[in-house]
Amino acid sequence: MTSYFGSQYPLYVPPSHLEDLKVKMTITKLTNMTETAPLTRGIVIFGATGDLCKKKLIPALYKLWQKDLLPENFLITGSARREPTTQMWKESLGHYPDDFLQNLDYQCADLENVESLRNLPAYIDDMTYFLSVPPERYASAIQNLKEAGCLEDPERSRVVVEKPFGHDYKSAHHLQSVVERHLREKQVYRIDHYLGKDTVNNIITTRFGNILLEPLWNREYVEEIQIFASETIGCEGRSQYYETAGAVRDMLQNHILQVLALIAMEPPVKMNARELRREKTKLLSATRLSTDVILGQYESYKSEDGVDPRSHTPTYFAGTLFIDNWRWSGVPFRVMTGKKLPYQCVEVVVKLKTPTIQLYEGEHGDRIVIRLQPNPHLDIRMDMKTPGLTNLVEHATLTYDYPQERAIDGYEKLLYDAIEGDQSHFVHADEVMESWRIVDDLLCTGDSCPIRTTPYLYKGGWGPQHKVDFITKWDYPQ
Repeated sequence: MTSYFGSQYPLYVPPSHLEDLKVKMTITKLTNMTETAPLTRGIVIFGATGDLCKKKLIPALYKLWQKDLLPENFLITGSARREPTTQMWKESLGHYPDDFLQNLDYQCADLENVESLRNLPAYIDDMTYFLSVPPERYASAIQNLKEAGCLEDPERSRVVVEKPFGHDYKSAHHLQSVVERHLREKQVYRIDHYLGKDTVNNIITTRFGNILLEPLWNREYVEEIQIFASETIGCEGRSQYYETAGAVRDMLQNHILQVLALIAMEPPVKMNARELRREKTKLLSATRLSTDVILGQYESYKSEDGVDPRSHTPTYFAGTLFIDNWRWSGVPFRVMTGKKLPYQCVEVVVKLKTPTIQLYEGEHGDRIVIRLQPNPHLDIRMDMKTPGLTNLVEHATLTYDYPQERAIDGYEKLLYDAIEGDQSHFVHADEVMESWRIVDDLLCTGDSCPIRTTPYLYKGGWGPQHKVDFITKWDYPQ
């Protein structure tokens, strides 16, 4: 019989040796814990003196710290071309407890200057670099970070970039070629903050976690799907950005197409980053934009500060997309997004087909409505008999209100995942390229465009309705 100190243990251990055995097991456990202890980690936020850092990133990191979700010995380094002291930078962020602020530091650095980047903390084993800078600086930033030695270890260094990734298909392709020369895909975290929202991620659970719904989710039962992303406000001081973006770049190419992908994709083999992003890419590769599209511009847009009086920038889009695969062939996906509309919300309406034979007067057709914001909820709307002597029907609604008090901020989720190295809720390069391919015709200018890209003016209502109402009968949010 082998000794209990060897590779096998006896069936019986003499009582006199039990204490020795306990000591040996404790030592082994402590040794293993030491070997797997978390690395010292950090995040560098470039553009740390900007609004995004102050209003979104630092508050999100603070919430993670409050929940004890940041790694031990985690360092938050703000960086920009300005040269405030660390104390001045901390004070500019607002009021936070000293216990949190001691995790913050500031280092002046210029993403265009390789030598200045070498002054960033070099004693951190695992580093996340967040580029809160204009998108046109992404390419040079990645090149210089690589040259400065900040991105050498693909297992312990990563770069987070904000949308938009490129300005159109051609520019996105060029930017991706730069990324591929300097980084591995697993080091690149392309943010779409919609993917950080609890309610958006709940789409997958709603679909694949409920046998009640999944069998209906196809062309046999679905007449059409409508996606709304409407705002009541205008540019609100963001006209300089909006002039270069417009509704197509600001909403359609990223947020809305990501929602569409989650609504329509096939179930992943596993719930991990690789399989989720693979299914979204397959879905987007089968998606095409029809010529049934309308671009609009709210009437007072040209009077906004910083807007060209001759501007053709669209503030509104309504149109139809099709997905040419087995599940969705022939089913129209109607999309509407815009500013200065009557109601602010993000909502998906799944319109089910009516029964083959209508037995009752006044049948409406069933609906599944997923409200993502505000007041997120799931509605299942169906026909029920009206009480009384007649055979009339009326709409009845089953509603689940999503508990907002337990929801987390999008940036809180995305920053946590980036620090932990989980790409599940970030956009793969192939998704980006397919999204730009889908909308590329909408970015055309001039008389040679395959579709009309000059926006119609609208004032009030749901866009230029003399055109929009020809697309479909919309189930407008209310």
